[in-house]
Amino acid sequence: MSQKICFVVMGFGKKMDYENSKEVDLDKIYKKVIKELFEKDLTDYELIRADEIAGSSIIDVSMYTLLMKSDLVIADITTLNPNAIYELGVRHALKPYSTIIMAEEQCRIPFDLNHSRFLVYREIGENLDDKEAQVIREKLKEFVTASEKKEPDSPLYTFLPHISPPSLTDEEYHKIVDEAKGKSENISSLVEQAEKLKNQDQFESAIPIWDRLVDLLPNNDYVVQQLALCTYKSKAPNETLALDKALDIIKRLSPKNSLDIETLGITGAIYKRLYRLNQNFDYLDEAIYYYKKGYIIQNDYYNGENFANCLLLKTKQNNLKDEGSIYLKFESKNVQKEIIRIIESNLKAAEVNFWMYATLSVCYFCLGDDENYKKYQDEFYKSCSAEWEKKTYIDTIDELKDLI
Repeated sequence: MSQKICFVVMGFGKKMDYENSKEVDLDKIYKKVIKELFEKDLTDYELIRADEIAGSSIIDVSMYTLLMKSDLVIADITTLNPNAIYELGVRHALKPYSTIIMAEEQCRIPFDLNHSRFLVYREIGENLDDKEAQVIREKLKEFVTASEKKEPDSPLYTFLPHISPPSLTDEEYHKIVDEAKGKSENISSLVEQAEKLKNQDQFESAIPIWDRLVDLLPNNDYVVQQLALCTYKSKAPNETLALDKALDIIKRLSPKNSLDIETLGITGAIYKRLYRLNQNFDYLDEAIYYYKKGYIIQNDYYNGENFANCLLLKTKQNNLKDEGSIYLKFESKNVQKEIIRIIESNLKAAEVNFWMYATLSVCYFCLGDDENYKKYQDEFYKSCSAEWEKKTYIDTIDELKDLI
């Protein structure tokens, strides 16, 4: 093993930051900052993230070995992910030096880490633009250079400098790491396969892979969310059964008690589709509950748009009085106006996501602003590649045409 090893400890995919009521895409920091820096500037290191080691029983052996013996460990504890915090603690117990801690600036630093040096970066939002990614890369490069001096950065060895770290022979280390790297199936590759199939509208083919990932990571919200999403999108063996199964899957995350906007959004989407199939307003009321909760928690535009749309759908309920219908339309318009304000403030900050364009288009359509409706529709079509995402947008517009 000629290269030095840098082991990266962090979650993957989108994680909920409950303290700050927002969702963070940790993959952006890994791919645009850490991975790009090491692939371009720090090529004497081989980079391994926790989800890139083997997805089998060897994963625990590999993880502890890498935490003990890696030349460098980078731990991003944004969202205070329990696994990342635990693995950072293990690293501090096993090695006195060469550990870098990263976190978004809004992350509350746990008390026991208050004395540690942190690489703090600005809140990244929906997107991490190239300029800000470069700023973080430069900071990280400075931290890596400092770590190579092998000065103690573990609180344990700083306060108890006379204790000796445990040891593992180089031969054992190389054997375990090579075995882990040699496995063809790992969490990272499985996620990549499943995401690719999802983006190609091959939801039914993606389901067995997400099922496999749920077995490997039974307490990971992200993989359960994606399994539920692909299950209801598959419409297999038929749409009703797919929705019922998806509902059972997402209930593993206790959506009634959840503050995770992705969990709430997917649960709302399942109930909304059950309403479309059955025209049962009990389902629509459930969708409204989950979308409203997701919108209120974070001013989330996805949940907000769907909350507003469902309020309009409820005006079709036969036993609804005139004043009730007027109120629902009034409340829907207020939510749409607020969503436009939220998204356009993000657009000014260059934090653009193609779903923002779709949401703006839908909101302007409902408010009768034909110019902006078509403008953002064009932007959405230009930036969106997956056919299922375009169909979702088209179905929404068609559904609302008779309600505004």
